[in-house]
Amino acid sequence: MDRQHWIVTNREVVEVEDEGRRVERVTPDHRREALPTFRIATVGHAALTGAKNASDIERAVTFIPDQFVEESDYAEIDEHADPTELAASRRLFLSLYQRMCEAPKEKGDTLFFIHGFDYDWPAALTHLRKLHDRYVEPEESPVDQIVYFTWPSHGSQRRYKKDQEIAQPSGMLLGRFFAKTLKFYEAFFGRPDHPEFCDKRIHLCAHSMGNQVLQEFMRAIYEYEFLRRPILGETLLLHADADWTALEPDKPMYCLHEYAERIHVYNNMSDDALGISERTKNREKRLGRHGPRDLRKIPPRTIVVDTTDLPARNADELDDEFFTAARRILGADWVPTRERVIDHWGYLHRPEVVADIYRVLRGKSSSEFKNREHKGGPLYKLRP
Repeated sequence: MDRQHWIVTNREVVEVEDEGRRVERVTPDHRREALPTFRIATVGHAALTGAKNASDIERAVTFIPDQFVEESDYAEIDEHADPTELAASRRLFLSLYQRMCEAPKEKGDTLFFIHGFDYDWPAALTHLRKLHDRYVEPEESPVDQIVYFTWPSHGSQRRYKKDQEIAQPSGMLLGRFFAKTLKFYEAFFGRPDHPEFCDKRIHLCAHSMGNQVLQEFMRAIYEYEFLRRPILGETLLLHADADWTALEPDKPMYCLHEYAERIHVYNNMSDDALGISERTKNREKRLGRHGPRDLRKIPPRTIVVDTTDLPARNADELDDEFFTAARRILGADWVPTRERVIDHWGYLHRPEVVADIYRVLRGKSSSEFKNREHKGGPLYKLRP
């Protein structure tokens, strides 16, 4: 099976003319609405790696045929069938399952990623390539494929409030996607002659305002007991542009631990993007800047990782395969200027953070993390 990533989006998709053929593309105009339905697309690993810019990536994106799927349709799927003969979510779920089964023992996990504020369609595609470079290419990472949820952000720093309005219904739509995932899981594996389990994991990551999408997703599902299934591996909240009370018992995300093995919250007190957010846009301090307001009130199996005070220059080598891998992938000795100034994208640019995430995705115990300093309870600080 050709290796590929998946894109799930509620952006508007239209037919256009491209080099003499009709193809489906995300609408290029500046209208942004959170559509109540989603489309699914693929992009191959090779095409993503070889692309020179966002336009090249866009030409490699293929939207698969859309189709309404009944729950019984999932039960009838032959696990050995050719996924390309199926449409919509049936193709996605069967392809994910087959690839997770076929992947090598130390590889094969799936990463479901929700991007943040200020990502138009070209920026989202470029971001997907960066995630591929950091978390799929290295053998030290268990991730083999990405399901990338891109919601219709305006891609403009001046449209923060509008992006907030779009994030909310996008999260509700994500709840519907999760319900379909569970229907597939129960129908596909619930029959008497059910296929074998692949023993791989699906991880969930949300960056910045993507955590507001995640919050609305949780609000849409957490009251429904039949949707409460622990099907996720690790959940990472990266520089969350959410209230620092978001993980307390009276908030929707408090129940997140019931769906996942562990939750890791990455915060940075020097995050200027979130500093502007809390001073000018929101009433509460931001989770991704200050961490949780009260560590005694956060969910079980939640770990807080403070990434403040990492150096502008990459740290010296550690005797650790994950840090060595991160340094190899990131290359240059200096952290990019934008990250040094704003401190908002450590998961893409700082080897200490990237290496820490590799360990998390591998399911390592916090006691095995060589550059974490335990500050008490669930709180750790990354050492330079």
